[in-house]
Amino acid sequence: MNTLPPDPDPVPTTPPTSSQRVIAAFERLTEAGRPELWTTLRAVEDVLVDAKAVDERVKAGEHLPLAGTVIAVQDRIDVAKLPSGHGVPETSAPVVARLTSAGAVVLGKTGAATLSAAWDRTKAGGNGAAVAVALGVVDLALSTGGAVPAALNAVVAVKPTRGLLPAADTVSVYANGLVAAHRALTLMTGGDRSWPADVRLGAGEHPRIAYAAGLPLGEAASLALETVVARLTAAGAVLTPISVPERGFDGFDALVVPTVPDHPEIAEALGDPAGVGHRLAACTAFANLLDVATVTVPVLPGDRRPFGVTFLTRAFEDQIALDLASVCTDEPMTPYPEPGEDVVVFGAHLRGQPLNAELTGLGGRFTGPVRTTEAYRMVLLPTEPPQPGVLPGGASLDGERWRLSPAAFERFAAALKEPFVLDRVELDDGTTPLAVRCLAADGPGLDRYESWRGYLRFASTAGLRDPG
Repeated sequence: MNTLPPDPDPVPTTPPTSSQRVIAAFERLTEAGRPELWTTLRAVEDVLVDAKAVDERVKAGEHLPLAGTVIAVQDRIDVAKLPSGHGVPETSAPVVARLTSAGAVVLGKTGAATLSAAWDRTKAGGNGAAVAVALGVVDLALSTGGAVPAALNAVVAVKPTRGLLPAADTVSVYANGLVAAHRALTLMTGGDRSWPADVRLGAGEHPRIAYAAGLPLGEAASLALETVVARLTAAGAVLTPISVPERGFDGFDALVVPTVPDHPEIAEALGDPAGVGHRLAACTAFANLLDVATVTVPVLPGDRRPFGVTFLTRAFEDQIALDLASVCTDEPMTPYPEPGEDVVVFGAHLRGQPLNAELTGLGGRFTGPVRTTEAYRMVLLPTEPPQPGVLPGGASLDGERWRLSPAAFERFAAALKEPFVLDRVELDDGTTPLAVRCLAADGPGLDRYESWRGYLRFASTAGLRDPG
């Protein structure tokens, strides 16, 4: 029988060079026809000089995580040699300098005045930074604005805990995706405020989330809130309606609110800026009174209405807000660069197992499954609850990697009982993190199993008998 040859493997897409991305940005800028977004738009020749310098650094072997990224900066934030409210600064604000050092290229400076939205010129869109991102002219934008412009243009906004960014407590990052905003935030982080030693890095598999109920919302905002409540509940979160968000986080890991109650006409916003501004900020204004981190995301990808929500978490719990927001965007979320220690677990500390609460109760964050090299084996220990002892051997084992704050790691280590110790293991990715294992222990061998869950499946069907 004749058969067709197999399809060839897909050819990886080569990302655009910085120069190519700049040319595309100016082409998109012309197509969009929105000159009012900019207070200062750099000449294409000047931007290309910066882009070509980035391309040369990449060719020389330098790793630039933002190579091929074009950014806009609101005019209240200094950019070297571009006009600002206090003249023409010689140096950029640290948040800008950190992005350009990583390969980003500044296209220009945007204004803070209220403009029409990216997708509907008859609707209010907030500031130029959010509109420029939504239109695809730039990949990222820095703004002193907050969540409202992001919602009006269906883009992401991340505003970290005050003090995590250098001398820029109110800067928000706008992006078309949560991963892009998170990457920029990671590169900018490093301010005058230190991480607490016991900062929580995760909220566990069943985070407790309060959501605002009883607010006067339009149809789109109500649907946004209902959609995200249902999505978070399906993901395992425990949602509780509250009527007064200002009361804070007592008993909860996070708050979620609709970002804006409606989407006003641009004519109304320009005719009554104070009144419309107050109405649009009503859902999130209380956040300015609290020491919090916020993440704003559209609820449904591709929906261009003000159809988003804002997650709020306690100061320094930015990671929790990012993780919860990723449930809405379906994007993978990597750890935020807070201080911490990794630990690998193989038995009763795994997710869904009896001792997992010892990790989640300390604010531990699950960062992914792992597999060891072929240098280990498991034995069944007579503990309560049952646990495996991980010893030197000749097999690969499956486990999980968790991240704990420094203080939480110390408490976890101090609570381990004999015969368990923290000792390094070799993983198949070449890393050697600390893990819960035994240096010596007696018990029935579990050599038939590459994971504790595999043995548990056997025990649940075969009953308690020799597992070997």
